[in-house]
Amino acid sequence: MHLEKAENGELVITMPEAEASDALATLKKRADELDDCEELTEALEEAGIQLPAEPDHIRHEYMPPAD
Repeated sequence: MHLEKAENGELVITMPEAEASDALATLKKRADELDDCEELTEALEEAGIQLPAEPDHIRHEYMPPAD
């Protein structure tokens, strides 16, 4: 994330699309815990940011403890 401009109580930031997608997912998951996040959520959606794709399969591995 890079802060482009901060003036008059407004911020302009740039970030990679993948990072913006993760931020949008977090905002949606924690909307009830966060105050006033609706404006940012709407701004990300209006910018065309999509939620990250759910993985088809979550990989689980077991590694035994080293003795």
